[in-house]
Order: sequence, then structure tokens, then C-alpha cells
Amino acid sequence: MKRIGEFELQIGRSSRKQIPVEVLVDSENTTILLDCGCCEELLANKLPGGVLIPIASAMKNYFESLGMRNINVRVSGVLMRRTYKGLITQEHVPELREVLDSAVTKFTKKRKK
Repeated sequence: MKRIGEFELQIGRSSRKQIPVEVLVDSENTTILLDCGCCEELLANKLPGGVLIPIASAMKNYFESLGMRNINVRVSGVLMRRTYKGLITQEHVPELREVLDSAVTKFTKKRKK
């Protein structure tokens, strides 16, 4: 697998709460790896309280808009790996980041209410 991008999703106002995201590709698939170690308390909440719900939904919509489909999801502790059939390029990474940042922002605004 080759890493084509990485970024961090800011959760709330605390600079300590960031989800590192890696974007990896192989010969035919794109894999997104999220490390949610900074916000375990947001993962343990009952559905739909966890931050991964809007992130996963945003990824689903984004990749479907590119004609790609999810072929695998693995969660191990605080790590989530989502694999999509098809390839994105480095040029897609900033757009993906914007989509995920928007989903997290909406989540944190709803949570404050």
C-alpha cells in the first residue's frame, strides 16, 4: 500500500482532540485509516452519539459520488479502516478532508445543543 495523503480532523476546540487520518491506495482500492485514540469517549457513546457515525456517513456519500463503493470495514480498538473499491489520487485528499471536517463540525455543534 502507498500513502497518498494524511491529515488530522479537529474534534471540538481542544488541540489535543485530533483524529489522524491516512489515505492509502493499492493497485485497485483506496483505504482510509482513522485513529480515534484521542476521543474514546465519543466512540463509546450509544448510537447515534459517536463521532464515527457522521464521519462514516460523509465518507460513504463522498466515495459514492465518485462511483466507488465500500468493500470492507474493520474496527480494532480505536482504529477504523474503511476500504473502497476504486482509486482516488492525491488531488482528491484536500476535498476529502473538507468533507470530513464539515461532518465533524456539524457533529460538535449538535452535541453542544
